[in-house]
Amino acid sequence: MDPVHDPGRPLDAMCHDIVTRYHASLHHSLPRIREVLTELADGDAPPAVDLMRVAFTALADMIEAHLAKEENLLFPALTALSDAERWGRGRPPLPFATILHPIRMMESEHMRIESALDQLREFARDVSGADASAPGWRECIDDLLRLDDDLRDHHRFENEVLFPAALDLERRIL
Repeated sequence: MDPVHDPGRPLDAMCHDIVTRYHASLHHSLPRIREVLTELADGDAPPAVDLMRVAFTALADMIEAHLAKEENLLFPALTALSDAERWGRGRPPLPFATILHPIRMMESEHMRIESALDQLREFARDVSGADASAPGWRECIDDLLRLDDDLRDHHRFENEVLFPAALDLERRIL
């Protein structure tokens, strides 16, 4: 099993691996894809390409805000819970009464991000064959498909493994 996806790992290790694997990749790929779509949309590009650029910009902004919340609020809280368990302490002071609320917010954002990915996929289908032969287009589509796969895998792991483990840990150390 991929160590990032091992549900038996401590929460802080899972969070660290999510940041170094998924978030680092996103921090690298989002600006690159944004730049390529801007270049492809310049000039006499068809309207579908510009719609993709606009939709991707909104998606990238949403993802970047989401990553900031995880990296600066939720994951430090999960690390504090993991440390408390490791050292046999009670629940540490956190910026929220329960981690349930930020987790539900992250799950909701995951659904919005995936919906935006679906919309982006529809825009990509609207680009005709001639437009799809533009330099950089195939690479851009490949990057978008990788982004889609990585995000869905990332969300699935958080929703199905990390978040349930975090809620279970919070209940145990109250």
